[in-house]
Amino acid sequence: MLHLALPANWIPERRWIADVVLGQFLGLEYTLAFGPAETVRMSSAGKTLALSDAFFAAGMEATGAPRYWNLAESGLEVRLSEPTIPVLSGEPGVTIDGTHATLMLDVFGSAFFMLARHEEMTSTRRDPHDRFPAMASLAARLGFLCRPIVDEYVEILWATMSRLWPGLERKSRAGRTLVSCDVDLPFDPACASVFRLGKRLLGRAYRQRSLSALIPTVGNYWEVKRGNQMRDPYWHALSWIMDVNEKAGNQVTFNFIPAPTDSSMDLAPSLDDPRMRWLLRTVHARGHLVGIHPGYNTYRHPTVFARSVATLRRAMEQEGIDQEELGGRQHYLRWDVAQTARLWDENALSYDSTLSYPTVAGFRTGTCQEYTMYDLAGRRPLGLKQRPLVVMENAVLDKENMGLGHGARALAAIEHYKQICRRFDGNFTLLWHNSSLSDEADKAMYCELIK
Repeated sequence: MLHLALPANWIPERRWIADVVLGQFLGLEYTLAFGPAETVRMSSAGKTLALSDAFFAAGMEATGAPRYWNLAESGLEVRLSEPTIPVLSGEPGVTIDGTHATLMLDVFGSAFFMLARHEEMTSTRRDPHDRFPAMASLAARLGFLCRPIVDEYVEILWATMSRLWPGLERKSRAGRTLVSCDVDLPFDPACASVFRLGKRLLGRAYRQRSLSALIPTVGNYWEVKRGNQMRDPYWHALSWIMDVNEKAGNQVTFNFIPAPTDSSMDLAPSLDDPRMRWLLRTVHARGHLVGIHPGYNTYRHPTVFARSVATLRRAMEQEGIDQEELGGRQHYLRWDVAQTARLWDENALSYDSTLSYPTVAGFRTGTCQEYTMYDLAGRRPLGLKQRPLVVMENAVLDKENMGLGHGARALAAIEHYKQICRRFDGNFTLLWHNSSLSDEADKAMYCELIK
């Protein structure tokens, strides 16, 4: 049995991060004790591993400029994204001498900093939608947002432990591709009104410089007005997503906005609309999952959030939809680290998959593993799981948001993230909106990614 001894301060935080790293990520059994020691120590069978405790010892002060560690010089065999890794807390280096080892890297403190989103609690930087911006994050500023640094730190810890205790076994994991669709716009606005149609035509005429490219848009409008709903490209894309994922063997989660909370941002119709009820039933009947996409103004408003959850649950119950878990993602990825996770937990939701950035793909939490969330304000672990979002299509495709545009470069970038998640036996979580599948090239890219 592994024994973990920790300093007797920041006890709730230390207990949580020990459970995530050792229990959830590595699947190890261990005992835990707090005492007057100034370092973190693991012991078993007469051998000891000491680890840096720099982050908690400094009062959970934000990390400064990191040093870089070339693991090739360590003698450890470690799965990494790149040979050299930034050290957020502690120092580079490891020594192993018979029955004792010292890892100068602060694994637990660094993991807490990333997984609990500690920097979002202490920063006042926000974008126009009141979101913590990617460029304010340490990961983006130092260039490691593209790698799951917490997973890499856990691999360094495991490599050290394996050298000290060769018979130790970790749990095996199977990486998954988790596909979701946030149904912000089940219907194409250009099929709903002449005004919206005109705006779409003007925009496409300016971008494509071709009148012939406008003909399908006009045709869709007239067919929908005649009652052929499947000519609405956004509505048709929902069925198409189910078709291609069923062929690929994937179960898709469709996240629905239960109730409008902002007239300009929550544009989906009521779940009492007969077409939306038909969609809920169809998703369930075809073996896919219904998820929740709480509206624009729910992320820090308990009453509005609870009303939204109750609305979706009522609709699901009335349609006979029973699922083992109900999770989803915040609309516009709005997230208040001091409040939002607690709202999800208080409303008995199973998991959240919000934590990515709207302008750039990557590992906001530093991991592609699912883990139990921590309430920084309440200083307690939650029952809610975080299922970090790795890639949202708009973060890669939208050139206005530093994206790569549509084409081979974008596909290669997303495939790179998929391969990284596979390397660490993690979850490749892909969000693709049904409103972003009007272009045949994007459909081809999508089919490649869900394989």
